[in-house]
Amino acid sequence: MTTTANPDTAPAPDQTDPQQHREHHHRSSGRPMRIRRVSMLHGWYWLIEGFALWLRNPAFLSFLTFGCFLAAFAAALVPYVGELLCMILYPSLTLGVYNGCRAIDRRRQLRPELLLSGFRRRVYDMLLAGFCNFAVIKLVLLGTIQIDDGVLWKLLENSEVSDTLTLSSPGFLYALLAVAILLIPWGIAFLFVSQLVGWWRLPVSRALSSSFVGCLRNLLPLLVYSFCFLFFACMLPALVINFINLTMEGLGTLACAIYVLLIVPVLLASFYVAARDIFGLPRRRKHRRRSEQQAQELQETEPNE
Repeated sequence: MTTTANPDTAPAPDQTDPQQHREHHHRSSGRPMRIRRVSMLHGWYWLIEGFALWLRNPAFLSFLTFGCFLAAFAAALVPYVGELLCMILYPSLTLGVYNGCRAIDRRRQLRPELLLSGFRRRVYDMLLAGFCNFAVIKLVLLGTIQIDDGVLWKLLENSEVSDTLTLSSPGFLYALLAVAILLIPWGIAFLFVSQLVGWWRLPVSRALSSSFVGCLRNLLPLLVYSFCFLFFACMLPALVINFINLTMEGLGTLACAIYVLLIVPVLLASFYVAARDIFGLPRRRKHRRRSEQQAQELQETEPNE
């Protein structure tokens, strides 16, 4: 004997498990996030498109970028907890810059409040991501004390510079190698965490895994991007600035300051373009609500027709 479910006895949406309700809302609120694999030339395009994005509104994007770094610098000046506070706030601050890049890219209204837009939603997850970054880096550096008797730790934490013989010792070199082996994978996993948590509302663990998988799938474009950035944004400008400083002494410092004002916003804008191409962008809630209202209106008019 079979029984059919009575729709009147089905549980209401507010009586279901909150976690299941949030997951259902995340699946039904828009298109799901997909990790794309792009061509190798995208590594070059990211840098070019980041520069083009900066050219659309250089004043606003520079304001967001240096406002972000000034806020992080002010947090770092807090006694005893400055370094921890700076690294905890950094994902939310950079998300504000990425939201500004997104507004410029979509030709939306540009407002100064976008600098703090990373603190509007998922604040706990953003702060947790920053704390995880702080904890991993500190644990790795503490682990090097067993390798080089704390030389690297003193150098980075207390700015205690040892003699040349100590810095060229095998223990110090092994400590640097261990830091590179452990922190490079972590840096890859942390590269797009702020965008994934802020835009796609992923938990920190899933954001880290998605960022790591996205970087591995697009390893060649990221390598091309790194080489292009090192050449066009570091090596070539350094040669030009040194040439200017040799021909006209004093102008090299001015050229270096202008270069920093240019390259830092372009760098963050290129990170936005890379995240947009690899993970996509979620739809705006207003558009989703409008489409839902249109669907409801069609369902109401169909029986009358």
